[in-house]
Amino acid sequence: MKKLYHGSIFEFDDIDVNKGRGYKDFGRGFYTTAVASHAEKLALRNKAIAERRNVLLDKSKDSSKRIPVVAYRYNYICSEQFENLKVKIFEKADSEWLRFIIENRLSKDSVHDYDIVIGPTADAETTTIINEYFDELKESGYAEEICQKVIDELKPENLPKQYFFRTKEAIQTLKSDTIKRQVIN
Repeated sequence: MKKLYHGSIFEFDDIDVNKGRGYKDFGRGFYTTAVASHAEKLALRNKAIAERRNVLLDKSKDSSKRIPVVAYRYNYICSEQFENLKVKIFEKADSEWLRFIIENRLSKDSVHDYDIVIGPTADAETTTIINEYFDELKESGYAEEICQKVIDELKPENLPKQYFFRTKEAIQTLKSDTIKRQVIN
């Protein structure tokens, strides 16, 4: 059993993988991390984005409306009852991982059929570096040497691990550990 965390600006009781957005590292689904502070940091970032969006979209509305920041904690249970799930684990940020996240970030859904994917999180700096090399990566057919050049710049040792759940069956491996708690911000 492993403790996992999910930070959000939405309160919910049940996880719905279809509510996830596409164009993400491992595709459309539900993301968690083993690092509580990372989940809270992502929720606070999403709150700031939502507040800026609210102000830009409609200045006539009350933009002071508070957007909640909520952290959820789950127990991830690996047991024999779930051994029929397809799981992909990236032990480190390597060329296979880089190709995988680029393909998923270009799709509004997932470009794979894994139920669960575990691997490094691609952060904002990762996005910048990938964008810088994107044309070269694409033109080379994601050649190993170009992928390695990108990975060398990413500082992969600083990327926290994320746990992605794509299917309802995968979500069943998560058991709510505590009721949601408000994050102080």
